Amino acid sequence: MAEQSHSGGIAEHLQYWSYSFDDSNPFMQIHLDTMLLTLFIATGMIVFALWLRGKLVAGTPTGVQNFMESVIDFINQTVKDNFPVYNPLVAPLAMTIFVFILLCNSLDILPAYLMHHVAGAFGLHTFRQVPTNDLNLPAAMAVSVFLLVLYYEFKLKPGHFVKELLLQPFASLLLDSKNPVVKLIGVLLIPLNLTLKLIEELAKPLSLSFRLFGNMFAGEVIFLLIASLLLSDSFSDIASAGGIVSEGMGLLVGLGWSLFHMFIGLLQAFIFMILSVVYLSIAHQPAEH
Repeated sequence: MAEQSHSGGIAEHLQYWSYSFDDSNPFMQIHLDTMLLTLFIATGMIVFALWLRGKLVAGTPTGVQNFMESVIDFINQTVKDNFPVYNPLVAPLAMTIFVFILLCNSLDILPAYLMHHVAGAFGLHTFRQVPTNDLNLPAAMAVSVFLLVLYYEFKLKPGHFVKELLLQPFASLLLDSKNPVVKLIGVLLIPLNLTLKLIEELAKPLSLSFRLFGNMFAGEVIFLLIASLLLSDSFSDIASAGGIVSEGMGLLVGLGWSLFHMFIGLLQAFIFMILSVVYLSIAHQPAEH
Protein backbone atom coordinates (compact mmCIF):
# COMPACT_ATOMS: atom_id res chain seq x y z
CA MET A 1 0.00 0.00 0.00
CA ALA A 2 2.86 2.36 0.82
CA GLU A 3 4.45 1.84 -2.60
CA GLN A 4 1.13 2.47 -4.32
CA SER A 5 0.62 5.73 -2.41
CA HIS A 6 4.16 6.85 -3.22
CA SER A 7 3.82 6.18 -6.92
CA GLY A 8 0.40 7.79 -6.90
CA GLY A 9 1.94 10.83 -5.22
CA ILE A 10 4.55 11.07 -7.95
CA ALA A 11 1.95 10.73 -10.69
CA GLU A 12 -0.20 13.39 -9.02
CA HIS A 13 2.76 15.72 -8.65
CA LEU A 14 3.47 15.54 -12.38
CA GLN A 15 0.05 17.02 -13.17
CA TYR A 16 -0.22 20.70 -14.06
CA TRP A 17 -2.50 23.30 -12.54
CA SER A 18 -4.32 24.04 -15.75
CA TYR A 19 -7.37 25.75 -17.16
CA SER A 20 -9.03 23.93 -20.05
CA PHE A 21 -11.03 25.68 -22.77
CA ASP A 22 -12.16 22.37 -24.22
CA ASP A 23 -12.00 19.21 -22.09
CA SER A 24 -12.08 17.00 -25.18
CA ASN A 25 -8.95 18.65 -26.64
CA PRO A 26 -5.75 18.38 -24.52
CA PHE A 27 -4.12 21.19 -26.52
CA MET A 28 -6.84 23.70 -25.58
CA GLN A 29 -5.57 24.43 -22.09
CA ILE A 30 -3.29 26.82 -20.23
CA HIS A 31 -0.86 25.65 -17.55
CA LEU A 32 -1.48 28.29 -14.91
CA ASP A 33 1.43 27.22 -12.69
CA THR A 34 3.90 27.73 -15.54
CA MET A 35 2.36 31.10 -16.41
CA LEU A 36 2.39 32.25 -12.77
CA LEU A 37 5.99 31.24 -12.07
CA THR A 38 7.40 32.63 -15.32
CA LEU A 39 5.57 35.90 -14.69
CA PHE A 40 6.99 35.96 -11.14
CA ILE A 41 10.56 35.31 -12.37
CA ALA A 42 10.32 37.83 -15.21
CA THR A 43 8.93 40.47 -12.86
CA GLY A 44 11.69 39.72 -10.35
CA MET A 45 14.33 40.18 -13.05
CA ILE A 46 12.89 43.57 -14.03
CA VAL A 47 12.61 44.75 -10.41
CA PHE A 48 16.17 43.58 -9.68
CA ALA A 49 17.51 45.38 -12.77
CA LEU A 50 15.77 48.61 -11.76
CA TRP A 51 17.05 48.28 -8.19
CA LEU A 52 20.59 47.58 -9.37
CA ARG A 53 20.53 50.56 -11.73
CA GLY A 54 19.92 52.83 -8.75
CA LYS A 55 22.86 51.26 -6.89
CA LEU A 56 25.48 51.57 -9.62
CA VAL A 57 28.66 53.37 -8.61
CA ALA A 58 31.67 54.46 -10.64
CA GLY A 59 35.12 53.12 -9.95
CA THR A 60 35.80 49.68 -8.48
CA PRO A 61 32.49 47.79 -8.14
CA THR A 62 31.69 45.69 -5.09
CA GLY A 63 29.04 43.23 -3.98
CA VAL A 64 26.14 42.60 -6.33
CA GLN A 65 27.37 45.09 -8.93
CA ASN A 66 30.72 43.30 -9.12
CA PHE A 67 29.01 39.93 -9.53
CA MET A 68 26.66 41.17 -12.24
CA GLU A 69 29.48 42.87 -14.13
CA SER A 70 31.36 39.57 -14.08
CA VAL A 71 28.32 37.80 -15.53
CA ILE A 72 27.89 40.49 -18.19
CA ASP A 73 31.57 40.32 -19.14
CA PHE A 74 31.25 36.53 -19.48
CA ILE A 75 28.19 36.84 -21.71
CA ASN A 76 29.78 39.58 -23.84
CA GLN A 77 32.94 37.52 -24.33
CA THR A 78 30.89 34.44 -25.25
CA VAL A 79 28.93 36.42 -27.83
CA LYS A 80 32.12 38.02 -29.18
CA ASP A 81 33.74 34.58 -29.64
CA ASN A 82 30.74 33.14 -31.48
CA PHE A 83 29.25 36.08 -33.37
CA PRO A 84 30.88 37.37 -36.57
CA VAL A 85 29.48 40.92 -36.59
CA TYR A 86 28.14 43.44 -34.11
CA ASN A 87 24.44 43.40 -33.34
CA PRO A 88 23.33 45.33 -30.23
CA LEU A 89 20.42 42.93 -29.70
CA VAL A 90 22.37 39.67 -29.38
CA ALA A 91 24.28 40.16 -26.11
CA PRO A 92 21.24 41.42 -24.12
CA LEU A 93 19.17 38.58 -25.61
CA ALA A 94 21.81 36.02 -24.59
CA MET A 95 21.97 37.52 -21.10
CA THR A 96 18.18 37.40 -20.71
CA ILE A 97 17.95 33.81 -21.95
CA PHE A 98 20.74 32.61 -19.66
CA VAL A 99 19.51 34.30 -16.48
CA PHE A 100 15.85 33.50 -17.07
CA ILE A 101 16.41 29.79 -17.74
CA LEU A 102 18.87 29.52 -14.84
CA LEU A 103 16.35 31.05 -12.42
CA CYS A 104 13.60 28.73 -13.70
CA ASN A 105 15.86 25.70 -13.32
CA SER A 106 16.98 26.79 -9.85
CA LEU A 107 13.46 26.38 -8.47
CA ASP A 108 14.19 22.66 -8.52
CA ILE A 109 16.39 23.17 -5.43
CA LEU A 110 13.22 23.49 -3.36
CA PRO A 111 12.35 20.28 -1.48
CA ALA A 112 10.34 17.79 -3.51
CA TYR A 113 6.57 17.98 -2.94
CA LEU A 114 6.97 21.33 -1.08
CA MET A 115 5.21 23.53 -3.61
CA HIS A 116 2.64 20.79 -4.15
CA HIS A 117 1.72 20.84 -0.46
CA VAL A 118 1.82 24.64 -0.26
CA ALA A 119 -0.55 24.84 -3.22
CA GLY A 120 -2.76 22.24 -1.52
CA ALA A 121 -3.16 24.58 1.43
CA PHE A 122 -4.79 27.04 -0.99
CA GLY A 123 -7.09 24.41 -2.44
CA LEU A 124 -4.97 23.52 -5.48
CA HIS A 125 -4.52 19.79 -5.95
CA THR A 126 -1.81 20.06 -8.63
CA PHE A 127 1.15 22.41 -9.02
CA ARG A 128 4.51 22.11 -10.85
CA GLN A 129 7.28 24.20 -9.34
CA VAL A 130 9.79 24.28 -12.24
CA PRO A 131 8.54 26.09 -15.38
CA THR A 132 11.15 24.51 -17.65
CA ASN A 133 9.67 21.09 -16.83
CA ASP A 134 6.72 22.19 -18.95
CA LEU A 135 7.51 21.66 -22.63
CA ASN A 136 5.40 24.71 -23.52
CA LEU A 137 7.96 27.13 -22.06
CA PRO A 138 11.14 25.72 -23.70
CA ALA A 139 9.20 25.35 -26.96
CA ALA A 140 7.96 28.95 -26.82
CA MET A 141 11.49 30.24 -26.18
CA ALA A 142 12.95 28.06 -28.94
CA VAL A 143 10.31 29.20 -31.43
CA SER A 144 11.00 32.84 -30.52
CA VAL A 145 14.71 32.36 -31.24
CA PHE A 146 13.87 30.49 -34.46
CA LEU A 147 11.60 33.31 -35.68
CA LEU A 148 14.37 35.80 -34.94
CA VAL A 149 16.80 33.67 -36.96
CA LEU A 150 14.36 33.60 -39.90
CA TYR A 151 13.91 37.35 -39.61
CA TYR A 152 17.63 37.98 -40.00
CA GLU A 153 17.95 35.36 -42.75
CA PHE A 154 15.34 37.14 -44.86
CA LYS A 155 16.53 40.63 -43.90
CA LEU A 156 20.26 40.19 -44.53
CA LYS A 157 20.36 37.67 -47.39
CA PRO A 158 16.86 36.90 -48.73
CA GLY A 159 17.98 35.70 -52.15
CA HIS A 160 20.67 33.43 -50.75
CA PHE A 161 18.30 31.95 -48.17
CA VAL A 162 15.61 31.20 -50.74
CA LYS A 163 18.26 29.66 -52.97
CA GLU A 164 19.37 27.42 -50.08
CA LEU A 165 15.77 26.37 -49.46
CA LEU A 166 15.16 25.35 -53.04
CA LEU A 167 18.52 24.31 -54.46
CA GLN A 168 20.70 22.91 -51.66
CA PRO A 169 22.22 20.39 -51.58
CA PHE A 170 21.47 18.68 -54.93
CA ALA A 171 19.80 20.94 -57.46
CA SER A 172 22.39 23.74 -57.57
CA LEU A 173 25.08 21.50 -59.06
CA LEU A 174 22.67 20.02 -61.57
CA LEU A 175 21.28 23.36 -62.72
CA ASP A 176 24.80 24.58 -63.52
CA SER A 177 25.09 21.84 -66.12
CA LYS A 178 24.61 22.62 -69.80
CA ASN A 179 22.82 19.33 -70.40
CA PRO A 180 19.03 19.96 -70.55
CA VAL A 181 18.28 16.50 -69.12
CA VAL A 182 20.50 17.16 -66.11
CA LYS A 183 18.87 20.58 -65.66
CA LEU A 184 15.45 18.91 -65.68
CA ILE A 185 16.60 16.49 -63.00
CA GLY A 186 17.77 19.47 -60.95
CA VAL A 187 14.33 21.08 -61.23
CA LEU A 188 12.65 17.82 -60.20
CA LEU A 189 14.91 17.66 -57.13
CA ILE A 190 13.74 21.07 -55.84
CA PRO A 191 10.88 19.58 -53.73
CA LEU A 192 13.35 17.14 -52.14
CA ASN A 193 15.79 19.96 -51.42
CA LEU A 194 13.01 22.05 -49.89
CA THR A 195 11.90 19.15 -47.68
CA LEU A 196 15.44 18.47 -46.44
CA LYS A 197 16.08 22.16 -45.75
CA LEU A 198 12.82 22.56 -43.83
CA ILE A 199 13.67 19.52 -41.71
CA GLU A 200 17.11 21.01 -41.04
CA GLU A 201 15.62 24.34 -39.98
CA LEU A 202 12.84 22.85 -37.84
CA ALA A 203 15.41 20.68 -36.05
CA LYS A 204 16.82 23.85 -34.46
CA PRO A 205 13.82 24.77 -32.25
CA LEU A 206 13.07 21.10 -31.62
CA SER A 207 16.57 20.40 -30.35
CA LEU A 208 16.59 23.56 -28.22
CA SER A 209 13.26 22.85 -26.54
CA PHE A 210 13.46 19.08 -26.05
CA ARG A 211 17.03 19.18 -24.69
CA LEU A 212 16.08 21.62 -21.94
CA PHE A 213 12.73 20.00 -21.20
CA GLY A 214 14.10 16.44 -21.15
CA ASN A 215 16.94 17.18 -18.76
CA MET A 216 14.83 19.14 -16.30
CA PHE A 217 11.89 16.72 -16.42
CA ALA A 218 14.15 13.71 -15.79
CA GLY A 219 15.81 15.52 -12.90
CA GLU A 220 12.45 16.28 -11.29
CA VAL A 221 11.31 12.67 -11.57
CA ILE A 222 14.51 11.46 -9.89
CA PHE A 223 14.00 14.03 -7.12
CA LEU A 224 10.52 12.67 -6.51
CA LEU A 225 11.75 9.07 -6.51
CA ILE A 226 14.42 9.89 -3.93
CA ALA A 227 11.86 11.74 -1.80
CA SER A 228 9.47 8.78 -2.06
CA LEU A 229 12.18 6.42 -0.79
CA LEU A 230 12.53 8.63 2.31
CA LEU A 231 8.83 8.43 3.14
CA SER A 232 7.88 6.21 6.07
CA ASP A 233 4.52 4.97 7.27
CA SER A 234 5.10 5.75 10.98
CA PHE A 235 7.46 7.54 13.33
CA SER A 236 8.62 4.22 14.78
CA ASP A 237 10.03 3.26 11.39
CA ILE A 238 12.10 6.44 11.31
CA ALA A 239 13.24 6.11 14.94
CA SER A 240 14.55 2.57 14.48
CA ALA A 241 18.24 1.98 13.77
CA GLY A 242 17.53 0.83 10.24
CA GLY A 243 15.24 3.81 9.66
CA ILE A 244 17.87 6.31 10.83
CA VAL A 245 20.52 4.74 8.59
CA SER A 246 18.23 4.62 5.56
CA GLU A 247 17.02 8.19 6.10
CA GLY A 248 20.60 9.43 6.50
CA MET A 249 21.73 7.67 3.34
CA GLY A 250 18.68 8.94 1.50
CA LEU A 251 19.40 12.51 2.57
CA LEU A 252 23.01 12.21 1.40
CA VAL A 253 21.88 10.80 -1.94
CA GLY A 254 19.30 13.56 -2.26
CA LEU A 255 21.88 16.25 -1.43
CA GLY A 256 24.33 14.81 -3.94
CA TRP A 257 21.69 14.69 -6.64
CA SER A 258 20.58 18.25 -5.79
CA LEU A 259 24.10 19.59 -6.32
CA PHE A 260 24.49 17.61 -9.55
CA HIS A 261 21.09 18.71 -10.84
CA MET A 262 21.87 22.36 -10.09
CA PHE A 263 24.98 21.96 -12.23
CA ILE A 264 22.82 20.41 -14.98
CA GLY A 265 20.43 23.37 -14.71
CA LEU A 266 23.34 25.80 -15.10
CA LEU A 267 24.71 23.80 -18.01
CA GLN A 268 21.35 23.67 -19.80
CA ALA A 269 20.90 27.43 -19.44
CA PHE A 270 24.34 27.96 -20.97
CA ILE A 271 23.70 25.47 -23.80
CA PHE A 272 20.37 27.11 -24.71
CA MET A 273 22.06 30.51 -24.71
CA ILE A 274 25.11 29.47 -26.75
CA LEU A 275 23.04 27.60 -29.35
CA SER A 276 20.78 30.63 -29.74
CA VAL A 277 23.85 32.79 -30.35
CA VAL A 278 25.25 30.27 -32.83
CA TYR A 279 21.98 30.06 -34.79
CA LEU A 280 21.81 33.85 -34.97
CA SER A 281 25.47 33.89 -35.99
CA ILE A 282 24.71 31.56 -38.92
CA ALA A 283 21.93 33.92 -40.01
CA HIS A 284 24.39 36.84 -39.98
CA GLN A 285 27.11 35.10 -41.95
CA PRO A 286 27.58 36.68 -45.39
CA ALA A 287 26.29 34.78 -48.38
CA GLU A 288 28.88 32.78 -50.27
CA HIS A 289 29.16 33.52 -53.98
